[in-house]
Amino acid sequence: MIWLAAALLLQQPGDGDTIVVTASRHKCSVRLADKLLSDPEFATHAAEWAAGRPVRVYAPAASDTACLAKIMFKLSAKGVRVAHFVDGRGGTHTPDPDWGPPARK
Repeated sequence: MIWLAAALLLQQPGDGDTIVVTASRHKCSVRLADKLLSDPEFATHAAEWAAGRPVRVYAPAASDTACLAKIMFKLSAKGVRVAHFVDGRGGTHTPDPDWGPPARK
């Protein structure tokens, strides 16, 4: 239920698609708008995403890393080169101020 609510909050009209990746009993699944995608449906949507339609990959807190990797490799094999990854674990990502080239004076 929580992953559905989060996916719906992330989904905004005209904003592209948000897919939710889940793993259960050694099987990875991909949902779009609360519908489990079959392989042909995944291929159809992947063609749109490869053509430039934005896609977000939402990973619920209980997501399996191997499953996420499998789906990302599958997207890459279908020609998707840009995907926005949304971490459902709720971690914050603060840039390290010491990282990067030295500031110019």
